[in-house]
Amino acid sequence: MKRVVIDTYFGDNPVHIEISATMGAGEVFHVTVNKYYNGRVWKTSHGWRHDLNPKTILQGDDVAVIIELVEQQFP
Repeated sequence: MKRVVIDTYFGDNPVHIEISATMGAGEVFHVTVNKYYNGRVWKTSHGWRHDLNPKTILQGDDVAVIIELVEQQFP
């Protein structure tokens, strides 16, 4: 399975983020934060969509960064 791993900090808290390509599901990528599933991002003919847990720490600009990383790492 292909994946992107990001180790960063939100405030003083260390955060481990993984973005992984799903097997056989086209351009769907699962997003986990600290090993917990937080949702997915996927590409449609109308652009990128996301379905992230509303309580996730990833918001706004974070989603744009995730999509940019996916486009770079999974051409």
